[in-house]
Amino acid sequence: MLELQWANPNDVEAILDLMEEYHRQEGLRGHARSRLKGVLEMLFEQRNRGRVAVARDAGELLGYALVVRRPSFEWASDLAVLDEIFVRGKARDRGLGRRMINFVEEYAASEGLPAITLQVASQNVAAMGFYRAVGFSKVDREIFARPVTGPR
Repeated sequence: MLELQWANPNDVEAILDLMEEYHRQEGLRGHARSRLKGVLEMLFEQRNRGRVAVARDAGELLGYALVVRRPSFEWASDLAVLDEIFVRGKARDRGLGRRMINFVEEYAASEGLPAITLQVASQNVAAMGFYRAVGFSKVDREIFARPVTGPR
């Protein structure tokens, strides 16, 4: 039976496997597994920073949604940022992504967060269609990033 629940520290390795699958599929720059593991472990230790929702069927993880909190002066509040969401191929087209978005929204509402934001690659038309279908709308913003050089 398919269940949505918050991940626990025992799920870290399976979540990392899903992350690697997602990053490969989307052609994203991968990070060292140990570095990603450290970020996940930090979220388990500091729940006020964010949570990881997982979709589990008969013990197998089929997807995850990583939501983090970020302060926003524009909203005069923290916001929920959907940093990543991924559903494994064999579990797609069953409404699981929509259910995961709703699960994250319930979390945001329970925390008093006024909005969920996310970023999507401009060429990822399928993802944009999905996000529109589940209630997101495009805001008039461009995302810029500048890598930080030096010690980390």
